[in-house]
Amino acid sequence: MANFSVTASSNANLIGMMFGSSSNRNNLDGLSDMYSVLSASTSDYNLIKSGSYRKLLKAYYTKTEEGERAQSSHKLPSKETDTTTALLDAKSSAEKVTKSLDKLSNKTLYKSTGRAEDGTAKYDKDKIAGAVKEFVNSYNSFLDSTDDLNSPNVLKKTLNAVKATAKNENMLADIGITIGADNKLSLDEDKLKNANVSKVSSLFSGAGSYGSTVSNYAKESYRISNSTVYTNTHASSYSSKGSYSMLGQSGYINSYL
Repeated sequence: MANFSVTASSNANLIGMMFGSSSNRNNLDGLSDMYSVLSASTSDYNLIKSGSYRKLLKAYYTKTEEGERAQSSHKLPSKETDTTTALLDAKSSAEKVTKSLDKLSNKTLYKSTGRAEDGTAKYDKDKIAGAVKEFVNSYNSFLDSTDDLNSPNVLKKTLNAVKATAKNENMLADIGITIGADNKLSLDEDKLKNANVSKVSSLFSGAGSYGSTVSNYAKESYRISNSTVYTNTHASSYSSKGSYSMLGQSGYINSYL
């Protein structure tokens, strides 16, 4: 009899939530919303580690039919812990991306150096091209450094950077930057030097620009990689003044965090 009472009470509560007062229905709605969020998070998690990471990125942006992409299998992330070397490499690559984008966000890079004979403004296009080339190389190294990581948090930041790049594909192409099948960037320096300088500036400088967006993802990737290294190694140090510091933090990146 006692068991029956518990079961009946549980069923009564469930029925009450479904058909009772508006307050109970609100509670049920809240549970439904929570379930939706958890389901979305799980889907995101599986998406990030679907097969090899490079295959995921390639599949995400390769111009194929939606039905073909939907056939790819989903695997749970490996339980293997990333090595300290791999995490430090990812952290270093993320910092290089940030530094290269800082150079491209500097408005002085796009200041006129004078006037040509026809009256048009002149710019130091070699300097601009050098800064863009540095970004392209650091971005590609960043993708390589995170390719074999198991950390879903780092991979998600990298995927977000790749998505931001894809969204700006046309504008990047206008200044000589193209996206390959492996999501790496290629630079046509001649096309870049002949491009309108204002297009380069609008892409890489200012809040909300492409450069600012990718820089933010790189900083977050740096922070996560550094934190994971610390967690895995439990490494820490104390300064001569007794202050605590985390392993391998960069003063450059710390100024942004």
